[in-house]
Amino acid sequence: MSGTPTAAGTSTVTVTATSGTASARATFTWTVAAAPAPTPCPAAQLLGNTGLESGTAPWTTSPYVVSATGDGEVAHAGSHYAWLDGYGTTHTDTLAQSVTIPATCKSATLTFWLRIDSQDTGTVAQDTLTVKAGSTVLATYSNLNRSGYTQKSVNLAAYAGQKVTLTFTGVENASLATSFVVDDVALTVG
Repeated sequence: MSGTPTAAGTSTVTVTATSGTASARATFTWTVAAAPAPTPCPAAQLLGNTGLESGTAPWTTSPYVVSATGDGEVAHAGSHYAWLDGYGTTHTDTLAQSVTIPATCKSATLTFWLRIDSQDTGTVAQDTLTVKAGSTVLATYSNLNRSGYTQKSVNLAAYAGQKVTLTFTGVENASLATSFVVDDVALTVG
């Protein structure tokens, strides 16, 4: 006998074999246990040092990206922030952190506060900030999006069960300066 059980429970089966006038009978019982319930995903914030108030770790950054109030920009909250670009020369800055999103999480949302200051008031995107999960681009901003601090949100539920590296990359050309200022980065799951 073979087959795949479709429900939990206990079953008793009697098998009878007959040959001419002879017969034999055997009875056996088997139990199918219910699948274990998945471990629930507690609501949590997964990133470390979200406001960059305690130095760099566990972020990895280009030199001088983590800045403090008084360096030329302002924090969204607290006194520290990530300042990418702003040189007015060909330049690339990065800010990254790796994180594992539990497989049982139904929701995962990346949020961060972004301020963009630019000397370029034209209508062409000259300098860009990309936000990636691994090699996948989640969002792109440029000098065209210049504004004070605004909160951005990206859905990362598709990455449940995976370890991903979240990377902010600022790329500036040799024209006018654009500063991408990032603060209070969080990854909330539930």
